[in-house]
Amino acid sequence: MEEGSIPMAEAHLRFAPRAILLSLVCLLALPSCGTLATAGGNSGEEPPAIEFETYKLDNGLTVILHEDHDLPQVAINLWYYVGSKDEEPRRSGFAHLFEHLMFLGTSRIPRGVFDRVIETSGGANNASTSPDRTNYYESGPANMLEPFLFLEADRMKSLGPDMDLAGLDQEREVVRNERRERFEIQPYGQAFIEMWPLMYPKGHPYFEPVIGSHEELESASLDDVKSFFAKYYVPANCCLVVAGDFDPADARRWIEQYFGVIPAKAAPPRTRAAPVTLERAVRKTLDDDVQLARTYMLYHSPAIYEPGDADLDIVARGLGQDKTSFLYRRLITEKQMATEVVMFQRSMELGSNLVVIATARPGVTLDAREKEIDAAIAEFLATPLEQEEVDRARSGLEVSFWHGAEALSERADLLNHYQYHFGDAGAIGRDMERYHAVTPESAMEWGRRILGQKGRVVLRVVPKPKDVSEKAGSNKNGKTSS
Repeated sequence: MEEGSIPMAEAHLRFAPRAILLSLVCLLALPSCGTLATAGGNSGEEPPAIEFETYKLDNGLTVILHEDHDLPQVAINLWYYVGSKDEEPRRSGFAHLFEHLMFLGTSRIPRGVFDRVIETSGGANNASTSPDRTNYYESGPANMLEPFLFLEADRMKSLGPDMDLAGLDQEREVVRNERRERFEIQPYGQAFIEMWPLMYPKGHPYFEPVIGSHEELESASLDDVKSFFAKYYVPANCCLVVAGDFDPADARRWIEQYFGVIPAKAAPPRTRAAPVTLERAVRKTLDDDVQLARTYMLYHSPAIYEPGDADLDIVARGLGQDKTSFLYRRLITEKQMATEVVMFQRSMELGSNLVVIATARPGVTLDAREKEIDAAIAEFLATPLEQEEVDRARSGLEVSFWHGAEALSERADLLNHYQYHFGDAGAIGRDMERYHAVTPESAMEWGRRILGQKGRVVLRVVPKPKDVSEKAGSNKNGKTSS
C-alpha cells in the first residue's frame, strides 16, 4: 500500500508528478458524457481521446464508465473523499489506517480471500492515501469485472459493521511498522514526518503527516474507527470508475446489483481551511543515519487549480526537474556542490508546497550550498523567460502525461482525479486553458512572489555527528527556530 508522504528518492518520480502531470492535459470535453482529448496544438494531428459517461445511483454513488476494447482487461478505481486532512484532533493516521483495514475482510469475504480471488485470476489490487483522498483500485482480465465490483461493494457495505478489535489491533501494528520502515529507519525518511508541522500551524488539516503518530494510532478505539467508517465510507462520498473491455449494460447492471443496495447517507462536508503563510523562515536540523547531508526548502504556493498553480509548475520544471534545468546545471554541472537536486510543486486541495531538495557533495557545507541555491534561483528569476522555454516546459509535461495515460489504470485514476477536483471528469479542458494561458511574464511574476517570500521552511538532514563542520550555521539537536 502507498500513502501520500514519501521519501526523497521517490518524491519527484511518484508524488510530485501525480500533482503536476495529472493537471496538464490538453482536452475537449462535454459535461457528463463526452470525449477527453488533447487539443492537438499546432501539429494538426488528431488528438488521443478518452470516451466516458457519468451517472449516479440513487444512493449517491457517482459512476464513470470508460470503454477501451483494445485489450481484454478491465480496471476499477474508487476514490473516497477522505484523507488525512479530514481526521479529528488526536486521531492522526486514521485515513491511512483505513487503507489497510479495507483489506481485513467481512463476514462474506473472510480475511485474505479478497487478495486471493484477484491474484489467482491474474489481477492486481492496491490502495493509496493522500492528505485529500483515499484510493482503492483493481485491474485484471476482463472477465473479472463482476468479481471486482462485488468485492468492492461488499467492503463498502459491510466492513464497518463486521470489524472487530482483533482485526483493528493487527492492522494498526502493520501501519506502525510501516511508519518505522518507510520513515523512521529509511534514510532521509524522517524529513517527511517533520516537514508537515513545520509548514502548517497546529490545528490545520495538513499539520499531521499522512502516516499518523504511534501514540494516536494506539489510542484509537474500535468505536472511533467504526464511526470514521460510517461517516466517510458511504456511497455519496465515493466515485467509482470502470475502465476497459466491458459491456456497459453489464457494468450498469452489476453496479446497481452490488452497490445500489447500499443504504444512502449524506456525504460529510469537505474540510476547508484558509491559505497559510509563514512570516519568517523556519529552520530545523535532523541527525540521521545517512552518508550525505540534504536540504529541503519548502514554500507555500497556491492550491491546486488556483491562479498561479499552473505558472509555478512551469517554473519548477525550468528550475529543477531534469538534467537540463537551471538548478541542475548550476549546482551539479558547473559548481559541483550537489550530487542530486530536484524541484517540484506538491499540489494539494487546501494549499500547495513548492519544494527544492538538494543532496550535498562531500566537503560542501550546508550554508554554502543553501547560499548557492538562493543565488541560482534569484538569477533565474531575474533573467527574462523566453516563450520557447515556456513552450518546452509545457510540451515536456504533456508528453510525460500521455505516456502515463497509456496505462488503463492511470486513465481510470485520471477520471477520478478530475471528478474529485471539478465535480466533472469532463472538465479537464479547463486545465489546458490554464497552461496555455501561462506567459513568460506570468510565470516569472508567480515565481518571484512565491520564491521571494521571507517565510519558508529550511529542513536539513545531516549525518549523525562525526564532523562538526558539517553542521556549521545549523541548529543542533533538532531544534526549530523562526
